[in-house]
Amino acid sequence: MEFKDFTTGRNDDGRRLDRVLRIFLKDKSLGEIYKLLRKGLIKVNQQKAKPDSHVNEGDVISIAAFLINSNPDNNSKQKPEHSTETICNLDIVFENQHILIINKPYGISVHGSDNNENGLDKAVLAYYQSKYKNKDAENTSLSFRPGPLHRLDRNTIGLLAFSLSLEGAKWFSEGIKNHTIQKKYYGLAEGKLENKEIWEDKLASADKLENGFYTVMQSADGQSAQTTATPLAYGMLNDKPVTLVEYAIKTGRKHQIRAQSKIHGHPLAGDKAYGGTQIKTKYKELNHEYYLQAYSLTIPDDNPISLPSEIKTGLSLDFVRLLEYCEIRNPGL
Repeated sequence: MEFKDFTTGRNDDGRRLDRVLRIFLKDKSLGEIYKLLRKGLIKVNQQKAKPDSHVNEGDVISIAAFLINSNPDNNSKQKPEHSTETICNLDIVFENQHILIINKPYGISVHGSDNNENGLDKAVLAYYQSKYKNKDAENTSLSFRPGPLHRLDRNTIGLLAFSLSLEGAKWFSEGIKNHTIQKKYYGLAEGKLENKEIWEDKLASADKLENGFYTVMQSADGQSAQTTATPLAYGMLNDKPVTLVEYAIKTGRKHQIRAQSKIHGHPLAGDKAYGGTQIKTKYKELNHEYYLQAYSLTIPDDNPISLPSEIKTGLSLDFVRLLEYCEIRNPGL
């Protein structure tokens, strides 16, 4: 029987065999893959293997050729998995072999779908495949796919990190989970926030739709959310006072800044889902749903994936123009 061989790379090291095989046999269920392993139609280093075994870098996975040839995903010669149509222009702020950090634009979702070819996850995957995959042995991987390491809402802009290696994904994700990686945002809030405030609330998903999607709300049964809000400058928008605020989040709950801003009486300007008033200016390009930008990632020194201690980006052009419209011309950022 003819077999096709695939050699595992650095980013496959330590992964479960069945997870790796799903990449090649997308039309097979896990139960079917287990049967193929038991029958010896899939081998590792010429030996039968259990589905929950873990592969090592340099292992050779042999798959019966008829399984590869019968897989429609491997046979298709139509549109490639990620055509140039899915690639938006990535604004890259930082990149090394482990992590890619981009400036996320307004109005684009992090996760794409069949009906949304502009998802940033698809754009980064296309970038990775064109620049890295199979260019050299170090970056060859059977199972690794880059992915977002934290989330930003569709209309939130700014720094967004993606993995470019399994090592980078694990370390960065752990840093987000343990709050050793700190995130800061700029936002335009309604009203005049007089002093620095530390907000601590418990947030949970609401049971009803608000403007087409599920919001979060304050709840005794929710998860703890901690945000420090520091006023930076004041202005007027649509004849009402607004405050340019720096938000430092200790936790990373869904819609955390937006929900807590509402709870504490200073919703983001324009954020109707959370009590804000629609932004209306004479410049249509400035009438975003709201203005919130992730501008800083603070990272522990001497980290194992060679990231600088802080990665920052300046305010977006639209944000600066809106501040000028609000007569906040020199916020000192």
